[in-house]
Amino acid sequence: MSEPQSKPEHRINIEYLKQEFEHIRAEMAGIRERLSDNAHAALDRITAYLDSVGVSSRVDSLEEDLEDLAGKLRDSGKDAMCRLEHEVSARPITSVAIAFGIGLLAARLLRRH
Repeated sequence: MSEPQSKPEHRINIEYLKQEFEHIRAEMAGIRERLSDNAHAALDRITAYLDSVGVSSRVDSLEEDLEDLAGKLRDSGKDAMCRLEHEVSARPITSVAIAFGIGLLAARLLRRH
């Protein structure tokens, strides 16, 4: 009689996945920080320009509006990060596969230039 064929074992290295997710989380935090810094730099440049063309009377209200906008952008960035973390936690294998695919695509695009 023939022995039943054993199914190949699929082992998932959970610790490796956790490290990769932490790496992704740290990179996203860095991106969020750079976006925030860029928004502040843009606000400073706009303020300097408005001062140079004599619109300083409206700068305070514009600065408040831009600060509100920066706050909204920061909040939406945090919300997006929370949603991303939830999706990654809910579907870790799919998330790794997607990240891998994006990495391959980016490598291919960068290789052409």
